Amino acid sequence: MGYYASWKATLYPIAEIEWSGLTHVAMAFYMPAADGSLALLSGDESLGGELVTAAQAHGVMPIASIGGADSAVAFRQATSSGTMDTFVANLVALLDDVGYGGIDIDWEPMETTDEPAVIELAERLRTARPAATLTIPVGYVNVNLGQDLSGYPSIAAVYDQMNMMSYGMAGAWSGWNSWHSSPLYHQNSATPTSIDSSVDRYETAGVPLAKLGVGIGFYGLCYSPPVDGPDQPLNGSTVLASDSVMSYANIMGSYYDASARQWDSLARVPYLSFASAHAPDGCSYISYDDAQSIEEKASYLTDRGLGGVIMWEINEGYIASAPAGERSPLLSAIRDHVLH
Repeated sequence: MGYYASWKATLYPIAEIEWSGLTHVAMAFYMPAADGSLALLSGDESLGGELVTAAQAHGVMPIASIGGADSAVAFRQATSSGTMDTFVANLVALLDDVGYGGIDIDWEPMETTDEPAVIELAERLRTARPAATLTIPVGYVNVNLGQDLSGYPSIAAVYDQMNMMSYGMAGAWSGWNSWHSSPLYHQNSATPTSIDSSVDRYETAGVPLAKLGVGIGFYGLCYSPPVDGPDQPLNGSTVLASDSVMSYANIMGSYYDASARQWDSLARVPYLSFASAHAPDGCSYISYDDAQSIEEKASYLTDRGLGGVIMWEINEGYIASAPAGERSPLLSAIRDHVLH
């Protein structure tokens, strides 16, 4: 399932979407309000119908994604005792009136105390529209922290798919070394995030792996000097750019050089390494995903029996200047390695 950012529609016109790399496409985001109403983040409500029509014409299921970053307060208001009925009715209207085939509940951050409402919301939607697909994105795991995942099997039981947002998995934080945006494996407590360790912890908690998906970022992370690769002491280095600014399209257009590309054989992801700050953002180390790392993740999905992938967000992978048929290389890699 690829997330389509409604506020970036001009960067990736719906008519240009590489549908062969998708089974589901999620319109991001419909924002909940305190009164249970919903509004598309871009403000252009017609985009929803346009995406639904195009997706259905290509045999792809359109999904309405609700919420997004920092949406927890709005969700708590919309699912309160006096508002839940209205909220559910408005979600059902997206299914019936706009034509979406499912709902994605992107409740961020989801606290333990939110879990009953997350479950009740799915149960109400399931009762109202039994055929609708229900998905929910969840966080990756930091192995240094004792995150409580005990409630997640109950959430997985009422949703069709639970997808880890396993991208942007690093930062210039105390106790950390430089690390990758979406590493498959990790090495030590100074690089405490990876897809594999997160999958292990969800499996141990009791989440069925066939319902668990992983994330692939269509953006990367840019570190400043003196860091020029993964697993290095920061020594004052900071993350200068990530989501949106460090899109795959921008990486390939402004930074990529074959001589700078390296491969991390542990994390199974590429990176760019520069001896000094590299314009336009001053990066000396860039972590990102490409076709090779997507192939690695596809093999991992098969080996572990996982349910699929989500991509955040497909607009960032579109290279408008490329020849026709080559403008969405990451979605083409998803088609070639994940779907086939």
